[in-house]
Amino acid sequence: MSDEQKLQSIKKHLEKFRCASGTELATKFSLSLRRLRDYLRSINCLTSYSHRRSFYTLRKIAHFDKQHIWKCARSSALFSDLGSLGALVEWHIQNSPAGLTCHQLSEITKVSIEPHIRRISKERGLVRQKFDGEYVYFYKANEKLQQRQRAQRRKISSTAGPDLETAIEEDIASLRRDFQIALALLNHPQDSSTSIVSRLGKRGYPITQEDLLDFFRRYDVKKNR
Repeated sequence: MSDEQKLQSIKKHLEKFRCASGTELATKFSLSLRRLRDYLRSINCLTSYSHRRSFYTLRKIAHFDKQHIWKCARSSALFSDLGSLGALVEWHIQNSPAGLTCHQLSEITKVSIEPHIRRISKERGLVRQKFDGEYVYFYKANEKLQQRQRAQRRKISSTAGPDLETAIEEDIASLRRDFQIALALLNHPQDSSTSIVSRLGKRGYPITQEDLLDFFRRYDVKKNR
């Protein structure tokens, strides 16, 4: 099969199945993943921003909604006509009236934003400030827009952190604490909140009931006891 025939076959496969993983395409057409990517670039394919960017589709197939997102029903892979998760996050923050939290961004994009926010913030120039105990991200490039966003956020919030943070770093201690809380909840689902706090304290991770409630709120965890 010539290069042109193989290219046309890849296009027909994507037209038929709407989207496909790189592994699926490489196997079907006897290509290395590196060579496959050359073919996909030549036909202007979009790469999913979910599923570790492992799915592909043709631009003419995807029908993006007002949030610039399209979901392939076959695989549940998510695509954006903006090209990447970072660009998608930047667009939503830039167009938000009062900035957005990681939780809000995760709801919009349908993927967990927290593991990516440090990288995206550096790439896209985001700043943040705490409101009601949660970081809110704002658009840095337009100072007037940022001021409007922050002013609106103050109107809808009870408390605000004192400073705007322009150098965003991951709070390693906070991430470790959240990880330990998640493990405790997974391994001891019948434990009460008081027991979880006590158990983690004995393991060297002192947390309070307020910390646990904050975890439930940020990750939308429902616990009856």
